[in-house]
Amino acid sequence: AAAADAAPAAAAAPASAYVASDVPASFSVDTDASGPEGSPVHTLTVHLGPCADASHGPLVIQTGRIGRQAAGAVTLTRGATILYSTACRDGRPKEDADFVPLSVDYQERFSSAGTTSGAYNRREGRPAEHEILTCRLIDRPVRPLVDGGWRHDTQLLSWVLSYDKERANEPLAIVSSGAALYISDVPMAKPVGAVQVGMDGAGNFVVNPTKEMEAASPLHLLVAGTADGVLMIEGFADFLPEEKMIAAVQCGHDAIKIICQGVQALRDAVQASNGDHVGLRESVVRPPADLGGAVSELYSDRIDAIYAAHLEKTALSDAMWALYPEASEALASRFPDTKPAMISSAVKHLLRSRMYAHAHATATRADGRATTQVRPIEATPAFLPMTHGSAL
Repeated sequence: AAAADAAPAAAAAPASAYVASDVPASFSVDTDASGPEGSPVHTLTVHLGPCADASHGPLVIQTGRIGRQAAGAVTLTRGATILYSTACRDGRPKEDADFVPLSVDYQERFSSAGTTSGAYNRREGRPAEHEILTCRLIDRPVRPLVDGGWRHDTQLLSWVLSYDKERANEPLAIVSSGAALYISDVPMAKPVGAVQVGMDGAGNFVVNPTKEMEAASPLHLLVAGTADGVLMIEGFADFLPEEKMIAAVQCGHDAIKIICQGVQALRDAVQASNGDHVGLRESVVRPPADLGGAVSELYSDRIDAIYAAHLEKTALSDAMWALYPEASEALASRFPDTKPAMISSAVKHLLRSRMYAHAHATATRADGRATTQVRPIEATPAFLPMTHGSAL
């Protein structure tokens, strides 16, 4: 009897042990009239399935209650952690831009963890290094999904309003930011999702592990993508075999699929209530159908000759930059309604495609190096006499 009483205590799992969730991977969208003045509120609930720890709980994304003047605004709740993300865009496009004018910001407020800044003015300071890195993690999978012809200034802002200190916020920031942008009128091709993947002592993959689990995990992996494929992999591992890493990415992508399917359903519900605002999407800049062909006809042979010459870096740069004003002048009469920035964009696209074709056909880079050859690297330590740790 004494042994039987002692057995449960001896067999008790440590606090960091992984216990699979018994809720299957699924999502649901609910709509009610609980918003201000009876406006609709849409709530997406996502269960990540057995790959997530039992203590993880669902991801709850809600829109319609906060930030209703933004183009898109959501709150994402996981346990006691709450993130708030908004997508806002200017009503007028930038006339001379040849890129997508998207900026991304992320901030973890002191108050979210129940603390106050110790600085004299008690205000939030400049972004910390990890906040800047999180902005980049958000930007990487989101930016390629925005239509390349979008020219309206767009801001994607995310704040951590409440933090339970148990799990990392980076995958949540990507999910909430992507959801806010996807339900807005910014032309975004697909919903985006992200998860963190760890591993317990038994070799089981854990999606969005606790920090305690993460500290003991030989795998630290952040995966972001769409329901169709992976867009970003960030992380490291403790000498895991390639097969295990591929399986980890697949595990993360399986969870991402559920998130993306849920965000798509959330957008459908928002559009059913508010309508699909396509007005600004009609302002997306489209090049003339034959512009690319005209640029290729004029400059393909010349660009191939530039790459085949294996010029020195400065000479190569000068030769490439000379094409931009020349192309704008040569094609101005043929495409009178096309802005020079769009012609330059077509030249840039041709330079990229011909560089790839040259490398693929000759197995050499633009400067003549083989694809397996690294350029000479020189390092000089301690080159400043009074500065600790200087290096050139």
